[in-house]
Amino acid sequence: MDWDALIARLIHPTQLAVIEAMLWIDRPLSSAELVRIFDGEVVLSSVAYHVRRLSELGVLELTGTRQVRGAIEHFFRLADDIPLNDEEDLVP
Repeated sequence: MDWDALIARLIHPTQLAVIEAMLWIDRPLSSAELVRIFDGEVVLSSVAYHVRRLSELGVLELTGTRQVRGAIEHFFRLADDIPLNDEEDLVP
């Protein structure tokens, strides 16, 4: 994995924070857990958006779900192989 190429192409600080948290914690995390890790500095809707975007790009992969008070919590981990090429940017 070429982390220098990945970081250079991630322009949103929340996306970088999500990846750093995933590396540090080293277990699947949900958006709600990430908000707690970030100590509420980023709102749930923003974290959820960036987690979903990173998942769509293949940086994160869904590992499971669970029912929480009528909602479904999704858990993600870093993908083993992050797809990067010169023609595709991670952030539109």
